[in-house]
Parts: sequence; C-alpha cells; structure tokens
Amino acid sequence: MTILDKVKDTFKYYDIGTELSRQEIINKVVMKYGCNPGSIIPSDYCYNRINNGIDFENFLHIFEFMGNGLYKYLGENYPYSGTIFHKPKGGTEIAIGKWSNGVINYESYDCVQIKKEKNSDNETIKHRTKRNASVKLRFDVFKRDNFKCCICGTSPAKDANIELHIDHIIPWSRGGETEINNLQTLCSRCNIGKSDTLL
Repeated sequence: MTILDKVKDTFKYYDIGTELSRQEIINKVVMKYGCNPGSIIPSDYCYNRINNGIDFENFLHIFEFMGNGLYKYLGENYPYSGTIFHKPKGGTEIAIGKWSNGVINYESYDCVQIKKEKNSDNETIKHRTKRNASVKLRFDVFKRDNFKCCICGTSPAKDANIELHIDHIIPWSRGGETEINNLQTLCSRCNIGKSDTLL
C-alpha cells in the first residue's frame, strides 16, 4: 500500500466538511498504519495547494487548506471551486490556477502556469515556471553569487569581457524550475561548457 492509499483509506469515511489540524491528519494515518510521520504532508493532498515535485493534476486531492494549520476534508472528486496556490521555497505565495466545479484551469495564470514539454527521451516534463528568469530574479541570483561565476570565479568587475549568465542547476530540459534555489551565476564560457549536464 502506498502512502497515498494509506491517507485515502484513513479518511474515506469522514464527513465532508470535517476540519482537522495538520497534526491530527498525520496522527490518524500513523495510528492506523504505523508509517513514518515525516512521509505524511497534508498540503500535498489539497485541492488548493501545489507543492514541488508532485504531478498535481493526477495526485490525491481530499483536503482544502483553510489557513492556520487547519484542513477541511472534502474527499476525492469533489466539485471544488477555488484558487490554487503555490509557495516557492523562501518565496511568497502566488496564485497559479483555479478550480471551477472540479475542473482545473491555468489559462488566466500564464505567468506561472504548469507547462508541459518533452525531454530528449520524449518523456513529458511539467513546468510550473517560465524558462527565462525575470529581471528581479536574475538580479537576486547575481547578487547572491557576488556577481561571480560559481564555477571559475571570474567577474566583470575584474575583466570587462566577462559576460554573466543565469544557469539552471537542474537543467530546464530535465525538469528543473526557474526558482532561486535552482539557479546559479555562470560566465558565458562555463555555461556553454556545462550545457544541460548536472555538475
């Protein structure tokens, strides 16, 4: 039985509208199945929350996050209507889509919509972010990295011929997102040499 099956089974007889705290959800699954408490992340099973690394459209949706650590049980295939939020690590919460009577719509949120594309092995990759970083995000990455190449240490401050690029640590073509924790500063030479490999 997967953790998804355990969570689903634990709450299958609960009444729609039952409110539970984060800790209550974890405790109930642990009491029933004796699994690792760290493997139960209530926000992963919400209609109104997207977390990194989850195939949101095909994942288990049974709760609505109410705020202040509270969740409302709605069950699977609920005709949910409401905004879908994502909170990047270290960032602020952003709206990325909307449910309307149980159907997901990303169209009016195209600046951060989940995008699908194929990698070199013709496997579908889903992206939550655009490939190109915004001007502010680029500046934040350069500033964090002291305006130096993270591989060779060169800087335009010492050599005017140096051109700095923003690089995806986990390459975009392999599913990496355009988020500050997946970006680094590289000079053009190191960036071209790295290509889409993982260092």
